[in-house]
Formats: sequence, C-alpha cells, structure tokens
Amino acid sequence: MGWLARRTGISEPLLLLAAGSLIGLTPPFDSLSLAPEVVLLLFLPALLYWEALTSSAREIRTNLRSIALQSTALVIATAAAVALAAHALGYSWPIAFVLGAVLAPTDAAAVAAVATAMPRRIRTVLRTESLLNDGTALVLLAVAVEVAIDHTSFSWGAVILDFTESYVGAVLVGGAVAVLLIAVRRRLPDPLLHSVLSVATPFLAFLPAELLHVSGVLAVVTCGLVTMRVGPPRHRPAGTRPGRGLLAGGQSSPQQRPVRPGGHPTPGCGAALSSVSLIQATTAAVVISAVVFGTRLVWFYTVPYLVRLMDRRAQQRARRITAAQRLPLAWAGMRGAISLAAALTLPAVTEDGGSCSRGTPSCSSRSW
Repeated sequence: MGWLARRTGISEPLLLLAAGSLIGLTPPFDSLSLAPEVVLLLFLPALLYWEALTSSAREIRTNLRSIALQSTALVIATAAAVALAAHALGYSWPIAFVLGAVLAPTDAAAVAAVATAMPRRIRTVLRTESLLNDGTALVLLAVAVEVAIDHTSFSWGAVILDFTESYVGAVLVGGAVAVLLIAVRRRLPDPLLHSVLSVATPFLAFLPAELLHVSGVLAVVTCGLVTMRVGPPRHRPAGTRPGRGLLAGGQSSPQQRPVRPGGHPTPGCGAALSSVSLIQATTAAVVISAVVFGTRLVWFYTVPYLVRLMDRRAQQRARRITAAQRLPLAWAGMRGAISLAAALTLPAVTEDGGSCSRGTPSCSSRSW
C-alpha cells in the first residue's frame, strides 16, 4: 500500500484502511481481534515521543497560552458539544459523554502529516496541542466511564482533582524518567546501545505512569520535551510508522468474533450495528462529525477575540494573526490513534450479554 500510495498520490493511511477492511473480510483473518493494549502500549508512546522530540521548546513557550487553552478548554467544549448532539440523537447521557471524550482529542501524527507546509508558528501550535490534549481527553473519558458504570454523581471538585493528579503526576514521572535516561545515555559508549535505549525510552516513561494511574500519554510527551531540551545532541529516536490504518480496517469485519475464554462473543464493527439501522448509524456519524469540526471552527473565531479584549499588551498585539491565517488552525483538527485506542477500550457487550446501544439502561449500570 505504501508503494501504491507513492505511485498514485493517494493518501497512504486511506489505502491501508481499505486494505485492512478487505483483509478483515477474508476467512483466515475473521478471528483477528485488535486488543486496546496493542494501540495504547506499542504504537502511541513511540509516535508521541517522536513528535515531542521534534517540537520547538522556544515556540511552545511563546505560544503557551494558546496551546494551553486548546489542549484543555477546547477539549472540554468539544466533548460537551458532542454529548449534547449524541443525547439529542437518542443516546443516554453517560454514553453521550463517553463518545464526546473519545472524539475530543486531535492526533499528533495526523496533524504533523498535513501541517508540513504551514508556517512554523501554526505548525508548532497544532502539534503541541495534539500532544497535550490527549491527557485532558483521557481523564474526561475515565470520569465519564466512572459515572456511567458506578452511578456516581458528577462533581466538579472530583474532576478538577483527577485532572490535577493526572497532569502533575504525569509531568513528574516523565521528567524523572527523562533526567535518569539522559544521565545513562551520556555514559553509553556504544552507538547501538543509544539506539536501543532510544527505542525503549517512550515505553519506560509510559508504563510507570500507567502503573501510578496518571496519564501515560502526558508522561511520554514530557519525557520527549525534556530530552529534546537538555539531552545529548547525538540522541535521535528510531523512526516508526506503524500501519494503524491497516489494523483499524481489519476490525471493521461484519462477522462475529469467536468467544474469548471465559467471555462473550465479541462482534466486529458491522455486527455491532445490529441495534440500529445503517441509515441511523450513518446519520449519527455525519451529525457528530459536523459537530466536532463545527465546534473547532466556532472556537477559533470567537475565543481569540475574547482574549484580545482582555490582553491589549503591545507584544500580544504584534503576535495577532488574521482570520484567514486562523483558518488552518480551525480546520486541522484530525482525529486518529488516541480516539481509536479510547474507543477500543470500551466494551461492546455487558456482562449479562446485553449490547451497549442507544439509551440501553444496562450501559449505565454496574453490569458494564
């Protein structure tokens, strides 16, 4: 598919997705199931670490306010807008907020792929936003799932505490791992060992953070930023371009997956649509997609003007961009691996065998 993409000019991820869909329809692969841990552990740390290493610390500091707003407030606004739309389409509130949290973060690798020709400042803002908003979205997802399965009431205090613990803990873990590995790397004489440690670094940051129940994604990003800033110049990560599109396409088989030991049959994407018609599912997808992109467009043409009213300093006025220059920021909100991984962590059936469909009471009960 990579060779075909270069020969035809068609996007390689789209070709990989199409190929994976066809492979998923063949009998030898109809039992293949992509575990969430594969995406969360094997793919995301390496991708995010590379993006963090190739970011500019100076540009991040210069645009910190914009990046902070987009990676937190915009994520929350998107999740809320998607939840409202999903609830209007008939989904229960817990499931609607879970969907909103899944679709809220943008994907760093996807943004980097399309932002190569953009001005440096816009490219830095987009890439750093994508690196940092994952932590916000995953904390939102954890809170939404907890409310859904435990019938706990929503509490702003609990949410703020979860955010603080996740962010501060992840930054401390990522920074500590980076400092430790930089010291080790300075004493490694063999270039081969440098390469091995380079490959292992994102996982060495991700795993301790996950074990401590803080954001592994943010820990990897912090580790990459610290390494890029104070690490030895010779350090370069081993590049990776996993075929996420191929793996995602393989999960779209309409056939029923085999029963796992001690579990229930796991349906493919097509089989999971049994609770609604194809027209209903398509309508929901179109509406939710429009809400996701519409929220981002509205954000970039309202919030910056509100910030201008509050901050009239000369240095800030000199950094303002025009409405036309803001359009790429508004449009470049691609979703990718984080949303895929988050969606894969959600169960397709309840413990009693019921499906988690629109408004199903069992989807907001302890049986989930």
